[in-house]
Amino acid sequence: MRIVVTGMGIVSPIGTSIDQFWKNAVAGTNGIVSIQSFDAAKQRSRIAGEVQGFDPATFLSAKQIEQTDRFTQLALHAAQQAMEDAGGLEGYEPRRLAVSLGSGMGGFSTFESSAARRFQNKSVPPFTVPRIMANSAAAWIATKYGLKGINLTTSTACSSGANAIGMALDLLRNGKADAVVTGGAEACVLPLTMVGFEALFALSTGFNNDPAHASRPFAKGRDGFVMGEGAGILVLEREDAALKRGAKIYAQLAGYGCACDATHIVAPDIDGQVAAMQAALDDAGVTPAQVDYINAHATSTPIGDVVETKAIKQMFGERAPEIPISATKSMIGHSIGASAAIGSIAAIMTLQTGTIHPTINLIEADPECDLNYTPNTAAQKKVQTALCNAFGFGGNNVSIVFTTL
Repeated sequence: MRIVVTGMGIVSPIGTSIDQFWKNAVAGTNGIVSIQSFDAAKQRSRIAGEVQGFDPATFLSAKQIEQTDRFTQLALHAAQQAMEDAGGLEGYEPRRLAVSLGSGMGGFSTFESSAARRFQNKSVPPFTVPRIMANSAAAWIATKYGLKGINLTTSTACSSGANAIGMALDLLRNGKADAVVTGGAEACVLPLTMVGFEALFALSTGFNNDPAHASRPFAKGRDGFVMGEGAGILVLEREDAALKRGAKIYAQLAGYGCACDATHIVAPDIDGQVAAMQAALDDAGVTPAQVDYINAHATSTPIGDVVETKAIKQMFGERAPEIPISATKSMIGHSIGASAAIGSIAAIMTLQTGTIHPTINLIEADPECDLNYTPNTAAQKKVQTALCNAFGFGGNNVSIVFTTL
């Protein structure tokens, strides 16, 4: 049984449609700017990958906007695109239609604003709790489209979206759903959230006056990740059912691997990353020799990029320098739970187009980062097997494999 992708939708700092996102990704467009959504003057990190000009009123009623957090709104917009792209799922029994969504932080925008109001002895909005709930985006997608089957939310930090996609694959393989709307959403360009990451020395603080060059995976002089936001949604079905209804098929979701470091709550671990990649390849039934593109986790942290490089070397051995790698986060920052869903879309578009988007800002590589990261300019190559990595706090390592049919 083959599970295929039949619909995609995206909201990102470099595009709010698949075509716009991919055109800008291939061009190496920078989406990192000085923060516009709040006064960041007191922040140590004052830059972010924000979705500019996003207006939920274009697709949601005033009542729906009042009842939803920004991360849910981003998810709903991406889901609308994906459902339209898939041609709708009306032919399926509603109880056989599932949702599997990832979010690391959930409705933290509502949490921060409601907490601030409470400390000022002001009332909090009546929908505060439903807006904050990490599962609210999945619930709203189900409600909007009448998806009455299994409804799951995965929260494993930066690997949330990847785990959600993997869970969707398992639901389809196990016969618990006939189609799944899956992916991730996050809206963490927020004062408290960013202060928390600043306290961990995880965010870039040295490029506040030069945001375009702040997100620089694998590059010498990188000083942390840039906070981002966005959503990526996929529609998954069994190949036979998709063909029967005449759906467009983008790629096969062939494998999913997940492994916990069980080593440190925030520090990455090579063995856990290798284990996740190996598990994904085993699940897909492909060998390391067949992988011809990697969409890297590549957050632009000093330690993270080195550890991932070493993990790829350990996994692929002598072939590692031959495999083209690219870092989507170099252009859009790190959107936490949405990052792997957006990275998956980039990997799928690579399979579709034979174009590998660049890793921008890679003028001089870190000496310990010595693989082929597709620096600064897109490359052309026929890609048949793509690996997407997502490694999160808590030692949650996930890899997923997409292939051509």
